[in-house]
Amino acid sequence: MSSLASSPEHQVDHLIAELRTKFVHHEAFEDLQVLFERHLRKRRAALSLGQEIEARCLAILGASGSGKTTAADRLLKHHPKLKQPREGEEVAEVIQLQVPSPTTLKFVGSTMLNKLGYPLKRDQPANVIWDKVRDLLRDRRTLFVHLDEAQHLYTNKGTSARNDVVDTLKILMNNKAWPVGLVLSGTLDLAAMIESDVQLLRRSDIIRLKPVTWTSHGDEIGDLFSSFVRKAGLSHRDGLDSPDFLKRLFHAGGNEFGTTFEIILCGIEEALYSGDTVLTCRHYAEAFRRRMACIPAFNPFVADDFLTIDVRRLGDQ
Repeated sequence: MSSLASSPEHQVDHLIAELRTKFVHHEAFEDLQVLFERHLRKRRAALSLGQEIEARCLAILGASGSGKTTAADRLLKHHPKLKQPREGEEVAEVIQLQVPSPTTLKFVGSTMLNKLGYPLKRDQPANVIWDKVRDLLRDRRTLFVHLDEAQHLYTNKGTSARNDVVDTLKILMNNKAWPVGLVLSGTLDLAAMIESDVQLLRRSDIIRLKPVTWTSHGDEIGDLFSSFVRKAGLSHRDGLDSPDFLKRLFHAGGNEFGTTFEIILCGIEEALYSGDTVLTCRHYAEAFRRRMACIPAFNPFVADDFLTIDVRRLGDQ
């Protein structure tokens, strides 16, 4: 084993990476699983009977840091009954891509062609690209397309461009030759796109990842924190099991599940890198300072009046 692989820093990196892979099930994810399984079963049943059915859209909405992308990835990448895209294999039952900002419908179509194994050799109009996308989705027997940050297709666009986006998505779902289900994950702006069209709204099931609070998720986050501390081989003090600390933790995470999860790991990482065996609030204060480059007055783990701190705007301070 190399000295790098056996270094204390490498061991900490490995442990944090292992902790980060621990997916925490929550109520919204359970609803997401139930709805997706229903979509999948209906599609497989229709295929077995040679029926043409209208595919549906599953939309996962949440603020930045809510964990929507993680939930969608967990659902699709680890599904035991979905054939993932692999080199040399024809069938790819799910295709996933992240929509950049800014973007165009043409760019997303070109990216999807790459995902489907058909890179463009020359520039083509958007309608030609999407015709080819639909053909390849049928050829590769794709059942679902996941577009992450899908709101970027719609926001800050003119009326004509917005209509083209909605029409393109609807055509994917009701294509007679091969309908494809959609999984759209994005911020709350994505709701505006879905609600803009009666047909798209009718064909959509919506999961909302709501903010987490001390009242609604105090026990759940407290148990998660304690289990991660144990797995890291640490003990803790300074009242880190107290309501006051956990409320600070929620606030530092912007009351979003995914960000709160990351904050928990950041404090543990700070203690481990420091070579400490006891986790304290000081580690969280230092980790938050590094993360946000803020002064003590704007640090939820230091300030007495931490509830007045707008953690989403600390970059503007």
